[in-house]
Amino acid sequence: MRLVFFGVLFFGMASVSAQEEAGVDSLKGGEMVLVAWGDSSFYMDKYEVTNEYFAAFLNARGNKKVEGVYYIEMGSRYALVKEVEGQFVAVEDFERHPAVEISWRGAASYCEWAGKRLPMHWEWCYACAGGKGRLYPWGDAYELGRANVYGDKDGFVRTAPVGSFPSGANPLGLMDMAGNVWEWTQGGGKVEYLGGGSWITGHKQTQCSKLADLGGRHSYIRGNTLGFRCAR
Repeated sequence: MRLVFFGVLFFGMASVSAQEEAGVDSLKGGEMVLVAWGDSSFYMDKYEVTNEYFAAFLNARGNKKVEGVYYIEMGSRYALVKEVEGQFVAVEDFERHPAVEISWRGAASYCEWAGKRLPMHWEWCYACAGGKGRLYPWGDAYELGRANVYGDKDGFVRTAPVGSFPSGANPLGLMDMAGNVWEWTQGGGKVEYLGGGSWITGHKQTQCSKLADLGGRHSYIRGNTLGFRCAR
């Protein structure tokens, strides 16, 4: 995959009604954050979708095979959801880690089940930067200790529990937009994008405006560095 740069226009902030905010609280999959963007305001999951949430989705919908690829690759030694006596459960001690080995269809189907959707790639960039055009979620300079990157140099061998790097949150309160796992987005047409870098990448891949272009191969790509969060 190759990195591509996206420029996003940043407009004034807007408000959303209390009734709309109350509706978000009832959705599956945890807390959401308002990303105000004029008439295009939307909500984004505060955290990446975790193994415990993805297991709940699999128990409701099953691990379906779409375009030759399962929602989650259970045969991978890196998958942190397993099937026990007919029920899907998160691997012990990894309940709050981001779900990995998830296909694009698996991510999109989870979001639909939760009453949400995958974010568009421009929404993801805007939300990452906190609506202010920052290079990184926290500002324009990279600082060690703010994100799970560079492999195991931060104390985590691979993924970290979501929210483990509070100093890396952006002003909106979105966590782990840089590092931990690449995040699936919608690109439109046959091209989808990944944002945020992962636990194994360098910091330049975590810049908010840099997304990985999968060149139409999203239907079968998955891995232990790929996860997602939802929007609404």
